[in-house]
Amino acid sequence: MRELHRLDDWRARLAAEMDRQRRDPFAWGRHDCAIGFAAGIVEALTGVDMARGYRGKYASPRGALKLLRNAGADGLSAFVAQRLPEVHPAFANVGDIGVVASDGPLGEALCMIDASSLVVMTEQGHGHRPRADLIRAFKVG
Repeated sequence: MRELHRLDDWRARLAAEMDRQRRDPFAWGRHDCAIGFAAGIVEALTGVDMARGYRGKYASPRGALKLLRNAGADGLSAFVAQRLPEVHPAFANVGDIGVVASDGPLGEALCMIDASSLVVMTEQGHGHRPRADLIRAFKVG
């Protein structure tokens, strides 16, 4: 597990990243909740591209599941747990990455902890869910 540190200007970088993401449509393996959304947030906050080596390696939910299994993870949250330190959801801060249950094909999705809610990726762009929906949380820097 790599230790990450937030850049001094992480708040401005996060705002710019969220604006950038709003322009990109959902696409498996390029701009989904892991590759485009969560990895983009981690890179904005820390300068580290955690999607390198994974971006463009799958184009469907089935491909995503295969990639997760090949990485030794039985799901999305297990994959993130291999890469970021887990914290209790009550101690998650703005910019940290979380996991919520999802009706989608993976059964869970990544989100970003915001001040009073969770920012999630939807087919239509960013959406919000209550913090009570947070199942797991991972520290970003």
